[in-house]
Amino acid sequence: MHNTSIRRWLTLAIISISGGVSFDLAYLRYIYQIPMAKFMGFTNTEIGLIMSTFGITAIVLYAPSGIIADKFSHKKMMTSAMIATGLLGLLMSVYPPLWVMLCIQVAFAITTILMLWSVSIKAASLLGGHDEQGKIMGWMEGLRGVGVMSLAVFTMWVFSRFAPEDPNSLKSVILIYSGVYIALGILCWFFVSDGNGAQAQADSAGDKRTFSLKDILSVLRISTTWYCSMIIFGVYTIYAILSYSTNYLTEMYGLSLVAASYMGVVINKIFRAMCGPIGGLITTYSRYKSPTRVVQFLALVSVVALGVILATNRNPTSVAVGIGLILLLAFTCYASRGLYFACIGEARTPTYIMGTTVGICSVIGFLPDVFVYPIVGYWQDTLPPAEAYRNMYMMGLAASCLVIVFTFQLFRNIRRTAQNEAMTAEQAAQ
Repeated sequence: MHNTSIRRWLTLAIISISGGVSFDLAYLRYIYQIPMAKFMGFTNTEIGLIMSTFGITAIVLYAPSGIIADKFSHKKMMTSAMIATGLLGLLMSVYPPLWVMLCIQVAFAITTILMLWSVSIKAASLLGGHDEQGKIMGWMEGLRGVGVMSLAVFTMWVFSRFAPEDPNSLKSVILIYSGVYIALGILCWFFVSDGNGAQAQADSAGDKRTFSLKDILSVLRISTTWYCSMIIFGVYTIYAILSYSTNYLTEMYGLSLVAASYMGVVINKIFRAMCGPIGGLITTYSRYKSPTRVVQFLALVSVVALGVILATNRNPTSVAVGIGLILLLAFTCYASRGLYFACIGEARTPTYIMGTTVGICSVIGFLPDVFVYPIVGYWQDTLPPAEAYRNMYMMGLAASCLVIVFTFQLFRNIRRTAQNEAMTAEQAAQ
């Protein structure tokens, strides 16, 4: 029994780490935008285009990835997805021209979103009974973050070993990621089950309703679907903007490239591992008890942080203040990211349409992947740094205000539903 438990947790770690790190080469710009421009020869606008190519393809593939998770062997899908992603990395390491790079990003979306996104979530959920889902999903998010963070810190260390002008520095980073993906793919083959066990069969039978057109239309008619989608949209816009922190600190505060890149790791990786679980703790132990209210409070804090960033942007003097404000913004963003899918459950979404609701919210909520990167890249290439970053943080301010508006609407709806249920229960009791 003890061995079974160890194997279960080991399997969860492999699934979580694979699902987490698989995106790192597609999102290489998050830490290595300046080296990509220098060694691969792309402009900032082209790097933005490379990112949005992945984003656009991903948006199209989120919904079908759920059907893949129900129809195919989890072991075969995860193994082939990770190995294929590793092989694409090997092609990326030769610094191909722009058109090849764009094709690679489309292929990355197929291997990481279509073949892996829903499969990894479902494969993890099947490791426990229905009463263990909270624990398993919590650990999955934490393990993903730890995997991403460890690999990022290691590759940054390797990158910093090279001379600043050595093009092999970025190549080594890409090759390490590729090797890790292929190794994880092999581990998936030995540890991940096909997903055709008794519970998987039961789940598949229960999910049949999810794919009928009638249910999709009913999800689109529910107002809370749109409220949740817009909350995710707002938080995700801030998430995309935070990926420019490295550039902002280098260009506005004169931070060295290696120091700014380490800050990129702290903001995009370490905070990701820490802040999601902290958001859950705030919800559990504060007097709010509502994920929607906590996300609203965090959005108010981010409005304050962005206001101060915009005020100091004209005359940046203290690098410590700049870093502090960005870390505060990162905390509010990552804590909200750990909670925004919880809002769907809090909104009393019926279980049989939960999957469809998550799919639709993913499609709408992750749209910033499509437009933020090319717009900010264009600003970086055509405007003075102070003006480009002012525009970017104004966009972030608008997104935070969007979150405040829609969390207010959602919470009002949740409270009304709760009051109606209480009244119905009272009338039934009489």
